[in-house]
Amino acid sequence: MKLKVNPSNRAILLLLGVLCMFSLPQEIFAQKFQFSVFGGINHIFTYGSEQDYVVGENDFPVTPSHTPFNVGAAFSVFLTQNIGVELDGRYTLSSQVTLMDPSDNDTVAIDTSKHYAVTLNFLYRFMSGKIRPYFVFGGGVDKLLGEDRAYVTDYGWAVEFIAPEETLDPVANLGGGMHVFLGPHLGIRFDLRYVLIFSDPDRIGSLNGVLGFSFLF
Repeated sequence: MKLKVNPSNRAILLLLGVLCMFSLPQEIFAQKFQFSVFGGINHIFTYGSEQDYVVGENDFPVTPSHTPFNVGAAFSVFLTQNIGVELDGRYTLSSQVTLMDPSDNDTVAIDTSKHYAVTLNFLYRFMSGKIRPYFVFGGGVDKLLGEDRAYVTDYGWAVEFIAPEETLDPVANLGGGMHVFLGPHLGIRFDLRYVLIFSDPDRIGSLNGVLGFSFLF
């Protein structure tokens, strides 16, 4: 037997359907998007060893710790109120360091190479209120923007630093942070991560801290 539904009944049924959708648990429609922009510092720890010294090839084997600025952005998709995945990109600027030749203590001041990293991360938020601390880990690739450069040492020697042939390295990061939301769509984000670049011959570790804004939609 067929039932005839007039237009007014159809409108009522549609309204009831919409109300039912909004009455369902939020986790069913928990895909929330978040876009963040931020800036901060990247404290790169000392790497290299004096044992790697080779005359004419690696006269300055140790790169001391230095702290360049960096900027970045991230796009997150939250599958639930607590669990999300995030695509993160960070660009590290250059800074100046002083290298030393261990054979005669000659020194030279150089500019470090710029580089950027893109990582895909798992993100877990511990709370769902206005203040949302989180844990994050993941990995990706780091691209070194190196170029050949010539300098003169304090002793007057001309030295040339050749950019490495391999400029793309795996990278991993682990850390945490906090979202503080000022409203339903705007928040402040603090993020602190330990970053490890698996470069050859040295593994390069750094502590990356940034502060910025997040937008929910």
